[in-house]
This record gives sequence, structure tokens and C-alpha cells, in this order.
Amino acid sequence: MEKKNSCSQPQHSWDKVLKMMMMMMLFRNMEVESQDSSIPSAIFKDSFEIEEATIKEIQTAFKQNKLTSKQLVEYYLEAIEKLNPTLRAVIEVNPDAQNQAAEADRDRNLPGGRLSGLHGIPVMLKDNISTKDKLNTTAGSFALLRSVVPRDSGVVNRLRKAGAIILGKAGLTEWANYRSSNMKNGWSARGGYVKNPYVLSMDPSGSSTGSAVCVAANLVTVSLGTETSGSIIAPCSLSCVVGIKPTLGLTSRAGVIPITVRQDTVGPIGRTVSDAVYLLDEVVGYDPRDKITKEAMQYIPRGGYKKCLKKDGLNGKRLGSLWDVFKDTYNDVPEVRETFEGLFDVMRQNGAVLLDGLDFPNLNTIMNPEESGEFLAFKYEFKRDLNMYLSDLLESPIKSLADAITFNENHADQEKLTEFGQDLFIESEKTALPNSEYTNAVNKLVNLSEQGFETYMKKNNLDAMVVPGNLAYPILGVGGYPGIVIPAGFDRDGRPFALSFHRSDRHDSSHLSISRVQFPFVSFIVCLILSTTFFQNMEVEFQESFTPSAIFKDSFDIEEATIKEIQTAFKQNKLTSKQLVGYYLEAIEKLNPTLSAVIEVNPDAQNQAAEADRNRNLPGGCSCGLHGIPVMLKDNISTKDKLNTTAGSFALFESVVPRDSEVVNRLRKAGAIILGKAGLTEWANYRSSNMKNGWSARGGCVKNPYVLSTDPGGSSTGSAVCVAANLVTVSLGTETSGSIIEPCSLSGVVGIKPTLGLTSRAGVIPLTVRQDTVGPIGRTVSDAVYLLDEIVGYDPRDVVTKEAMQYIPRGGYKKCLKKDGLNGKRLGSLWYVFKDEYNDVPEIRDTFEGLFNVMSQNGAVLLDGLDFPNLKTIMNPEESGEMVAFKYEFKRDLNVYLSNLLESPIESLADAITFNENHADKEKLAEFGQDLFIESEKTALPNSEYTNAVNKLVNLSEQGFETYMKNNNLDAVVAPEFFANRFLGVGGYPGIVIPAGFDPDGVPFGIMFGGLKGSDAALIEIAYALEQLTKARKPPKL
Repeated sequence: MEKKNSCSQPQHSWDKVLKMMMMMMLFRNMEVESQDSSIPSAIFKDSFEIEEATIKEIQTAFKQNKLTSKQLVEYYLEAIEKLNPTLRAVIEVNPDAQNQAAEADRDRNLPGGRLSGLHGIPVMLKDNISTKDKLNTTAGSFALLRSVVPRDSGVVNRLRKAGAIILGKAGLTEWANYRSSNMKNGWSARGGYVKNPYVLSMDPSGSSTGSAVCVAANLVTVSLGTETSGSIIAPCSLSCVVGIKPTLGLTSRAGVIPITVRQDTVGPIGRTVSDAVYLLDEVVGYDPRDKITKEAMQYIPRGGYKKCLKKDGLNGKRLGSLWDVFKDTYNDVPEVRETFEGLFDVMRQNGAVLLDGLDFPNLNTIMNPEESGEFLAFKYEFKRDLNMYLSDLLESPIKSLADAITFNENHADQEKLTEFGQDLFIESEKTALPNSEYTNAVNKLVNLSEQGFETYMKKNNLDAMVVPGNLAYPILGVGGYPGIVIPAGFDRDGRPFALSFHRSDRHDSSHLSISRVQFPFVSFIVCLILSTTFFQNMEVEFQESFTPSAIFKDSFDIEEATIKEIQTAFKQNKLTSKQLVGYYLEAIEKLNPTLSAVIEVNPDAQNQAAEADRNRNLPGGCSCGLHGIPVMLKDNISTKDKLNTTAGSFALFESVVPRDSEVVNRLRKAGAIILGKAGLTEWANYRSSNMKNGWSARGGCVKNPYVLSTDPGGSSTGSAVCVAANLVTVSLGTETSGSIIEPCSLSGVVGIKPTLGLTSRAGVIPLTVRQDTVGPIGRTVSDAVYLLDEIVGYDPRDVVTKEAMQYIPRGGYKKCLKKDGLNGKRLGSLWYVFKDEYNDVPEIRDTFEGLFNVMSQNGAVLLDGLDFPNLKTIMNPEESGEMVAFKYEFKRDLNVYLSNLLESPIESLADAITFNENHADKEKLAEFGQDLFIESEKTALPNSEYTNAVNKLVNLSEQGFETYMKNNNLDAVVAPEFFANRFLGVGGYPGIVIPAGFDPDGVPFGIMFGGLKGSDAALIEIAYALEQLTKARKPPKL
């Protein structure tokens, strides 16, 4: 039972509401998420990924021999071992789970026979659902520890027949939240406090708390909870999972520790509607030990509820909305209000008729359990029904409610009697039946339901009622009506909220089940239909309303979509490039005032998108690669169009370039759309040694989208942030020494620094052509590789590209996207060099060590502690000579670039210095200075100091990194975060960074790989394989 005062009410002012609907991402946004990547057993044959996998996907993996039930159970047991000390979601693990899994695997391999959808699937049970095995059934209380049940509960009996695996018992609010009116949601004496996996400090609701959290945190595939009044709907709402409260009697309560048989029901919990329905289909049906199930059999559709999983399920449905009743709850949180209103619009756009403001008789009364009589009825029913359950036990420390009260008094510390009390127990023990007070209370509840919810539904010919959050569960409980809750979004603190649907019997009153059940003094039990139409309303993928253009034909979801998914949507006419660009432009308009990631938007972007759409529809038109895909460019990459190219400085504002840079030329030929220019550290961070990462005079200070106050890294800051915040599909950055790798690590995206010469630098404002390179940024390795394939190749205006052509694999780098890319790779680990950096942050240290284990278990050979000559020297840019070389090269190379401009406010580095002096306020000269400019302007070439510095860098690279790699026959070097970027930069070596996790403050960090020149293909194989194993990328909560 959920506490009335613990409903999911908004508590904080929300900034933006994130979209995370039913098929949620990869790793959920847990505060303990840094542990997740160290669960190696997630990966099995052909890299089948268990986390977030649906029942249907798991069954397919079973059939294809990519996975066994034993491996699946081992994965969950390992996850429980790692996460449960924090979450406390599991009270007890079934010691026979692995044996059951092995048996399921054997049965699967037998010839013939048809297995159920749940065969070999682990299920977690709320700890009030009896099992006749080595597990205890205690409702979370020590008072029932080691009690012996006579048989499996009715639902468990059905699960075993279906071949499901009972994984264990889930934590709950003790006694289903009917011991004390002061009980804390999710607490039990045996289990402790169950924590919400998204925000550990928030109320997780109850009482099926652990059942919801286990599913949310990927500790099990599906689970069973129970509900009397909100105990499934409420915790599922706050744990971002799907919960179904079936019509009373669809599922047996026999063998379930009760609050009241008049309202109790058992229901499924899953990460998707389909998973919950797969479980529901196996637990519904007649049980002679629960008489009410006989009447409910008529409501089960032939073929089961799976037939109701229809994507057009909203079409034609009449939905009564209680938005008018609850919308004032969200007056102080307009973003959340807009999200719900956006969901209502989506339902209308998909054929539903929403009716708001309809008269709902008795609503205020039935929502108040004191006024409705619900609490009064519970007081009598709990003693009666609990005593009957206890009388059926073969052995038990307690035989009655009175015994339970005494037990708690004798074990006051264990049961926290001083803190929580047991007033509900005591009040219930005082009751006796039959009693007119009780009879009147039950009659009142029946009348309120008939004259309230049923009248509301029948009078308006409604298929269902839709409610924001979990605010209407008292209506469902008292009448035995069905309900379902699905995820709707998250607040700015990462707290989920949901949308719920409810239904009543639409037949006339003669079809109401009026039954005396097994007790002559129970006047009426209402048994209503969980109809097929009810589930049909659920399967539409809702989007959040802050960017309404995210929703297009058939509800294609743009946010976090990959290039491959977008191209498929183009082909299926679910999306156009114009819609895609419109979505990003709207997102930029809303988020860029905070993030400052975009300096300038291309005024021709929508025209380019329309042209891409026209070309796609021509005979033989292209719908592949980058065609029609928006790309953001760092503002030092020249475009011959209406966009400026300024390196973030007003000194180059309205300068005129002679032509597109070569990488842009290639993008245009590929049909990509240039969306705009991204913010950067001004002059690629070579104006001042005191410059702030991400700041430029034109763009302001780019903010990290995860934690606005943290250093976002640089200098390709905006290019990384645009991709991380879903302001564009992919972007281009440039790197001289860490300028792609570092900001991508800190923004939770993938960045590739190609081998020097793979991509042309012609038309790029330089720092030094000896080290500069252009590289792709994406949310996934595959997206970055799609972009890389289009920009590599020979350019006569950049001579170094000629030699690098030999490194480009036939068929492009896409052929390197192999899930087994780690297998056989020899990796030199620099963990021994950097691990002391993490002595004060064990979460990060553990994450990296877990990643190393994952790599080893997937075929990589990791070699730590190998001698790396000159490492300390080459990591110090002053000692290595890198800063000396830069000083000479910047002036030389910048002046060459400037001399090629057709028009410009400045024509030399000296002019840029003067410009800054004349525009000191704009350029924040007093705050940041321009010492690097000034020192570079003093230089002249040729010069022996410069020659010696460059020669030293070459020697350090050859005798250091190259010796380290060749002597040990390594395919790549692996390092935490961006710590290897120095030696990659000075030698022109390639590198790649992928997301690894989040620090305790929510700031992302990456893991990087580097290699010798031309090893880009091997690095991509390694990074892609690890990415597919860990899926650590999560969008920011903006």
C-alpha cells in the first residue's frame, strides 16, 4: 500500500524535462552507475547485450545460441552483488537459481516441444509472494523468517510451469506498508531501505519498491509486485518502469501475504509494456484457491494480452483526462506541465479522443482514504486476512497478528519500533467481525465506485482514463479496477515521473461481479474487465514536449538517434532532413542561451535540408552515409557561404575566405548539411596561457552540459557539447594537442583524432600544420566513423595528405565496426602511470579497472607496467620543446592563412595583437591577456632554437612512443580520460576517446586509445567493441 502523502508530487523547479520513454537507453542514470561497466558477464557470444534487453530479444538470443539462461542468471547475480549494497532492492537471492537456469538450458535443447515466452527468464518476486523452496517469504519482517509455507503461491506455480526462473525476493515496505502510518517507503527490517536508482536520496515510494527498483536497475528481467492501493503504480512511476495493476481476480492472491483480499492484486513490472505483458500472460487464470479468479477468467482474451501490443492502439480510443483536476499541481513547474500537455497532443495526433473537464462524481471523497472509508475497511480486513494466511503456514514464529505485535515489541531494535511504531497493527488487532461499521465502510466504497468512476466512464463512453503521474491510484484500488503506468520523463534532478491509464467495466450493471467470496460478511467485491483495448493505448512511444518537432510520422525519435537510424527513417518516410534540421534549430534556440555551444547558425540550413529531401526522392536518389545529415563545424573550419570563420575572435569577423575548406568541400559532396559554427576556446587556445577553456569573444563561455559549472575542456569545446546535448547529429573539431580528445571525454561523447594527414587542414585556421588535424565527433563510434569516412583523402592543397592515403582501408573505416574488435588485440596500459590520480575517487578507479577486466575477458591482452622511454619528458610541453615549436609555427602558419583571405580586418598576427588592444573590452584583454600571441610575434624563421625543438620532438616520439609500441608488439595504448594526448599530438599519431562513466558529481569521463600512424582502423575496432560492451553514453539532463 502506498502512503497517501507520498504521491509523486513535483518538489523542485525543473529546468528542462528530458525525454526517456519506454525503451530506455543502455545504462540508466544511477548514482552508482560507475560500477556498471565492471560487470563483465554482460557480454556473451557475438556480443549479445543483456542490459535493457527485452524478453523477446532474450528469447531470440537463446534460439540463436548467443546466450544461455545460466549466463543470464549469472549476469544478474553479479549485478546484484555489485549494486545491491547500495540499492537494497533484493532481500534474498534464490540459491537454486543457477540450477533452474541450467535445467532451462537443457529443456531448450530437447527436440520438439513449445516453450513459453518466459521459459528461462529470471523473475524477481516481492517478498510477500510465497515460494515453496529455499527462499523465505516474510513481508520484510523478521517475524516470518524461516516460516514454512504449504505450497507455492498461485502465481509462482504458474511461473514454474512456464519455465521461468525465480531469481529471488525483492525488498518492500514492510508488511506492504500496513504496520505503521509512520513507516518509511521502501524500508523493511530484513531488507533495510530500498533506494531509488536514479536519485538515491529521493523517496522511492512503495510498497513494491524493490520489485520496481530491481527492474529499473537491470538486476532482473521482470518482477512481480502486489498492489492494494498504489503499491505497483507509485514505485514504478518513480523508478521509470512499466507497472500493471490487473483487474481484481485476473491473478491469484493465494499464497500472498495479504492486506485485504477485497483489494489485493498481483501485477507485473517490466522495462517495457511488452515485457510486462509477457509476464502478465503467464500469471493470469483460474485458481481454485482464490475463488474470485473464476469470474475474471472471462476477461482474458483468446491468445493472451500479447495480441494487444499494437502500435496503433491509440487510434479511436476515447480517453477521459483528469488533467483539469491535477494540472494546478504543476503551476510552479511549467516544463513538466508542458511535457504532459505534449503527451496529450501526441495521443490526439495518433487518433485518440481526449476529453477533459468531464464531471467525475465523488472524486474528492474517493481520493481521501479517511473520508471514503478505505482505511476503516483495511483496519478490519487486515487482521482477518492475515490471520487466515498465518493459519495456513506449516511452521511460523508467529500464528496471529497479536503474535506479530508481540514479536515487534520483543525485537524493537531490529524492527525499529521506536522510530516507526506499529499503530496500524495495534488498531487492527482491536477489531472484531462481523461489525456494522465495517459493513457500512465497504458498502460506501462500492457505492462511491459505482456512482463515481463507473458513472464517469460509462456516461462518457470512455475506453480509459489518463492521469499525470500516479495521482489517481485510490480510485483503482477501492473498485478493483485495472491500471498501467509508463515512464513520461525526468526532472532536472534526474527524478522520473510517469503517465498512468485506468479503466473500468464498460458493460451494464448486470455484469458487475457481486460476490460474497469466502466471507459472508463481505457485502460486495467489484470485479472488472482488464480489456484488450486497455493495453492497446500503451505502445505508442511518447516524446517530451520541450522540443515538439522531435515527433514525426510513426513517432520517430530524433534525440540520441544514430546516423544509421536516421537514414533508415529517411528511407521509411518517417522523417525528412527538413524536420531533422528544424528539430536541432529549435533545440539550439532553447538550450544555447545556457550552453553557448553554437556561435552561429547557418541561415541556409533549412534550404540545404529541403534540397536533400528533393534529391532523396529522385530516381536513384541517395539515402545513405551523410546525405541529409546536419553537421556542426568548429569555428576555425572555413566555409564559403553566409557563415563567418573567426576562431571565435572579432578580429576575423566578416573576413572572406577564398573557398570552402577541403573537409567542408567533401561534406557538401556527400550531401551533408552545414548546420552552423560551434564555439571554441578562442584561437584554438593559442592566444593566452591564461585563457579559460571554451571561452571566445564571439561565443562567450561554452558550458559543460552535464555540470554547467565544471571545466568543459578545449579547444573543440562547442563541437563536443553540441553533440552531447543533441543540438546536432555529428560535428567536426580540430586537434593540435588534446583539443578533440579532452572536451569529448568531459562531454560524454566519442572523438577521433586521425593520423596526421588523413584529413586535410586546407582552409583551417592553424596553430601549427606540423600537428594540426581535423577529426569527427559523435555520440557513438559508428557515427564518428560515418563522418570520418567522408572527410579522409588526398587534397593537393595539403601535401601531407598524399602520404596518408595509404592508411585508408578499402571500403572505408565502417568495415572496422566489429563487435569482436577487442579479440586478439595487444594493448599497452598506462594505468600504472596515472592510477594514483584517482586515489581520492575510488568510483572512477573502480570503473577503469572494471573496463580493463571487460577488455581482457573479451580477448584483449592488456600489458601494464611496460617501459615507456621519455614519457615524462614528452608529457611536459615545456621540457619536450613543444611550446617552443608552437611559438615559431603559429606566427608562420597563421600569417600564411591570413594572406590567403580575400577580405579581412587583419592581415597578420601583428594586426591581431593590435586589434585586441583596440578592442580590449570585447576580447577581455585585461582578464586573459595575449602573451602567446606576443611571444610568437617576436619570432623569426629560420632559427636554430626552433629546429632543435622540432628535432627533439621527433626523437622523443621515435625513441619513446614508437619504441614502446614496436618493442612490445602493441596494437594500441590505453589510458584513462585524455591523459595520452600529448605524445599523440607531437608525433601525429591517431587517438580515439569513448565515454567510460561519470564521476560522483555527474561529470563524464572517457577512456582513450592511441596508436602508431595508420593504426586508426585498429583503434576504431577496439573502441567500437568496448562501446558495444559498456554503452556508457547517457544524454545530459538539460
